Amino acid sequence: MGYVNDRSRKHFFPASAIHKEKKLWGEEHWIVNKAYCGKKLILKKDRRCSMHSHKEKDEVFYVQSGKVLLELHGKKQILNPGDFIHIPPGTPHRFTGIENSEIFEFSTTHDEGDSYRSELSGHIDQDRYDREVALIEGFSKVHVLVVGDAMLDTYIEGSVSRVSPEAPIPIVRGRAQWHVPGGAANVSRNVVSLGGKSTLIGVRGADHAGKTLESLLKKGNSASHLIVDRTRCTTQKQRIVGNGKHQVTRIDYEETADVSSAIQKKIVQEVTKEIRKADVLVLSDYAKGVLSPQVLVQIIAIGKKVGVPVVLDPKPKGPEYLRYARGVTLLKPNRREVCVLMGESDPDITKAARTLVKTLQSNVLLTLGSDGMLLATLKNALQSFPALAREVTDISGAGDTVVATLGLALGAKGSQEDAVDLANRAASIVVGKAGTATVHKKELLDVL
Repeated sequence: MGYVNDRSRKHFFPASAIHKEKKLWGEEHWIVNKAYCGKKLILKKDRRCSMHSHKEKDEVFYVQSGKVLLELHGKKQILNPGDFIHIPPGTPHRFTGIENSEIFEFSTTHDEGDSYRSELSGHIDQDRYDREVALIEGFSKVHVLVVGDAMLDTYIEGSVSRVSPEAPIPIVRGRAQWHVPGGAANVSRNVVSLGGKSTLIGVRGADHAGKTLESLLKKGNSASHLIVDRTRCTTQKQRIVGNGKHQVTRIDYEETADVSSAIQKKIVQEVTKEIRKADVLVLSDYAKGVLSPQVLVQIIAIGKKVGVPVVLDPKPKGPEYLRYARGVTLLKPNRREVCVLMGESDPDITKAARTLVKTLQSNVLLTLGSDGMLLATLKNALQSFPALAREVTDISGAGDTVVATLGLALGAKGSQEDAVDLANRAASIVVGKAGTATVHKKELLDVL
């Protein structure tokens, strides 16, 4: 096998391969010739290389994609795709990824001994990064008890090429059908995909949809205690999707009245039995009757008594909901739910956040779509978290991902701020996926 440099048999790599090295800032791909070294630098967002210079190495950098901050001679400038820069020997410089970026480097040598570093490479917010990596690695030790409205999400996918002659509606030629856990079951599914352990308590009907849901949870390693209610159907959302991603319509099979007192009693009994195994309690309310006012009050009290954090994703029907939610560690309403809780059509979000905290005597996280998230705490502090998603494909189940991440982070003894930051990053991933989806541990690590 040939080598591109007579020294490369010892120091470099075969000519048939491109050498790849993982770096704290991303990844480096390079090949060395006798006369020059060519590299592709894959620079991750919010990562930076070391502040360094070279005694002999003469370099030219060309930005292929993304956006990069260059520090050169103590000055800063932004480099965009198509920009290039010449860096002579002896010039201190550093690159920071404003976005995920690719840079081509052409240089006269490749000798690590020629590099002189004054500041090391890493993350631009290294303390936060280290804390949150430790939290994510600790998810495997966290057991989340999820209680709420479990659903079956069904997708029927096909192609749309004509309109029905019977009515002005598209005809979908079906090609495929699949099912995924939805609602509280999707919260449980996200907990597992992020590396945690989950036990789900909910209600299903004595029907095929209920059996399918139980089977999916079992395959996905989510422990479940779904109480069979023969008077109800399993909540099911059936989405018809045309041409790959566009929803044509949705059919819901559901009961919204509170479950019977006998079923309520069984739910509370199951929670009492399972809570001592849990590190955090997540309540996923979709207003389908499982988390009735009586059940909500009792479960929150059980969580407080045992001393585990209680996270509530609410679906209120009116301001009176706040009476039943008192005692939670964190309430997570979206913008529409804030309007319902406040009894106003367009409340001032900042004032609403403070009012909710004061009324509940709990921390509140407002999820505001493209406006990001707003955390209001009992310490009278407000902290904004800007939306991170660059492209939104589907928001189905995004709230489930958020509440699952919050639960895991709080269960791992993380701060409210780090828990929200991780949840915000998880949301930015899941809205880029089609359908009811999950986020995996590696994906979350990659966006820190």
